[in-house]
Amino acid sequence: MTTKAWKVVSALVVVLVLFGLVAAAQPYPVTVTDDRGRAIKIEQQPNRVVVAGIPLYTEIVIDLGAVDRLIAVAKSPDNPPQVAKLPSVGPSFSPNVEVIISLKPDLVLGAGDWGGVRGKLESAGITVLTTPLIGGIPDIFSTIRTVGIALGLKEQADALIGHIAEKIVTIETTTLAEKPVRAAFLYASAPDTSPYAAGSGAIENELLLRAGGVNVFRDVQGFPQVSLEEIVSRDPKVIFTDPSQIENITANPLLKTVSAIKNGRVYGINAAWVTSTNVAEVLKQMGEFLHPKK
Repeated sequence: MTTKAWKVVSALVVVLVLFGLVAAAQPYPVTVTDDRGRAIKIEQQPNRVVVAGIPLYTEIVIDLGAVDRLIAVAKSPDNPPQVAKLPSVGPSFSPNVEVIISLKPDLVLGAGDWGGVRGKLESAGITVLTTPLIGGIPDIFSTIRTVGIALGLKEQADALIGHIAEKIVTIETTTLAEKPVRAAFLYASAPDTSPYAAGSGAIENELLLRAGGVNVFRDVQGFPQVSLEEIVSRDPKVIFTDPSQIENITANPLLKTVSAIKNGRVYGINAAWVTSTNVAEVLKQMGEFLHPKK
C-alpha cells in the first residue's frame, strides 16, 4: 500500500473513532442535533416515520433494518424499490404538509424550511429531524449515525458506517496507486446553457480525488456555473455527469475539442447515488472509468 493510501486509511479510521463505533445500549429519550444546530429531543422510539427529504434518508432507514417503520416517503425516481408501494407526500422540495399531518407520524425526516414546511409540522406537534447538507463522505456517515440514534438503532448505524468505510478503503488502495487523471464533474440541465461544475467543498470533488482523479475545477467553491470556454481551456480528460445529462455535454458543438468528448470519456453517474449509502459503489465505478483496465 502506498504512503498516500495509508494516509487515507488513517483518516477514515479517525472518522470512525469520532463517530464512536462501540456499540452501547440506547435508552430514550435521546437528543440529536439538526441542520440548524438545534437539539431535537425524541421521547420514545419512532415507529411511524415519514421521509419528506432526499432518498438518502429512506436508504438509511432501510439499511438499518427499519423499513417496516416507514409509512410514507417523498416522491423520487431514485427511491429504493422497497418503498414503491408506500404513499407519497409529494416531492422533497415541496412536500405536502396536510398529507404528512394526516398520517400522524412520530418522526419526519428531511423536511426543510422551504415554504415554511418544517415550521408548520413542528407547530402541529410533529418531531422533525433534518440533517446538514452533504458536502463529503463524513457528512453521509454523520447523517447515518444521527438517524440511527433517532431510531434507537445506533449499533446498526455504527455497523453500516464501518461497512461503507471498509469498502472505501479497499477501493482507494487501488485507485490512489494510479497516476491521477484530470477530470471534471459537470451538471448541464440543457444543451444550450453553461453547466455547473463541482468545485471544492462538493462531495463530487472528494470522490474525484478518492477515485484517483484531479478535479480541474478544484480551485472554485461549491457549484458555480462555468463558461464553455473555461471547460475548453481546462480540458478535462474525463467528464462525469448525471446519465440524463450526458447528451447535453457531448452534443454541444462548442465543447467538441475537449479531450473527454473527443475520446468518448463522458460517463454517467447517478446524481442521487453520489449522496447515498451507495457512495462506495459510486467511488468504485468512478475509479474504473478513470483507470480502465488495459
